[in-house]
Amino acid sequence: MKSEFTEHLDLLRELILVPGVSGWEDRIRETIAGKINRYGDPNVDALGNLTLTIGDGDKHVLFIAHMDEIGLVVSHVEDDGYIRVRKVGGIDDRVLVGRTVDIYPGGSSDPVPGVIGLKPPHLMKDRMKEMGQVIKVEDILIDVGTRSRKETENLGITKLSPVILRKHFSVLANDLVATRGLDDRMGCAALIETVESIAAEGVSARITFAWSVQEELGLRGAYALGNQIRPDIAIAIDSCTTGDSPQVDFHLSAVRLNEGPVLRMFDRMAFASRGLMKQIVETARHASIPLQVAVTGGTTDGAAIQTFGVAMIPLAVPIRYVHSPTEVMSLRDYDYLVKLLTLIARNVATWSCC
Repeated sequence: MKSEFTEHLDLLRELILVPGVSGWEDRIRETIAGKINRYGDPNVDALGNLTLTIGDGDKHVLFIAHMDEIGLVVSHVEDDGYIRVRKVGGIDDRVLVGRTVDIYPGGSSDPVPGVIGLKPPHLMKDRMKEMGQVIKVEDILIDVGTRSRKETENLGITKLSPVILRKHFSVLANDLVATRGLDDRMGCAALIETVESIAAEGVSARITFAWSVQEELGLRGAYALGNQIRPDIAIAIDSCTTGDSPQVDFHLSAVRLNEGPVLRMFDRMAFASRGLMKQIVETARHASIPLQVAVTGGTTDGAAIQTFGVAMIPLAVPIRYVHSPTEVMSLRDYDYLVKLLTLIARNVATWSCC
């Protein structure tokens, strides 16, 4: 399906298909670093966060998006070769069974394919009861085709090997994309595009772009960055789950696709800066960029940065079915986000709010 947002699509698809379960962000970090190193000297800290600073003004601004994604980790290999796993981040038990997975031995680039099997209804003792149950992660087994522990381990699979649900990238009608990992490879891509937009012109502020690690494990990378950088302003780029999907009460997250980026003003861990909100609303209004405001659950890297006394606001793209294999996003909303981030970077030095 053709789209007017081809350039966005190519970058999003590339980043999303690179694995990067929390704690194993090496490959996605290398991919991002390869795209930004022409604009400066990227830095990687001891935890694995990637940063690039542009400009040298008095005001220091941090733009942050997390590289990591939810997934699984090998916890044990059974005598018969089947693999046990634990969750990494907020993965939903309901999406696990009947899935194809990729296991990365030692975090390497060549995955071992596997499947999470599903008990056939033909073999159920109480079909009505069993088909209504959600299989817990503790009860699933991954089948890689082996029949002994030694055979599985000879494939390079050991404890701590990361596992991801295999991804499919689809373009739907009305410039929507559906895939696993929009949270938050979308934010990573938006920061890359913003760097590309402002690098040639220069900016009046000192702007640090950060791609953080282990957000899905409790904002670990962001806490480290907040402590290291202590910026004046922080803008966290992330997703915002929508209320415009089936079986969801809209008021729980009253934002929709195709109505613009979202200011996540209040969530489970943070109340964002109302001063920053005013400045961003004005910036968007002058550029005819639609904006939505959300009071929602969850949280972002911004909550961690805020604890260091930083004026912070999360700027998000609305996404349906967050943390599922079929997250859905509007490319139009994403395009507005990139334009807005570029305008903020160019003008933030003049803001008087903080």
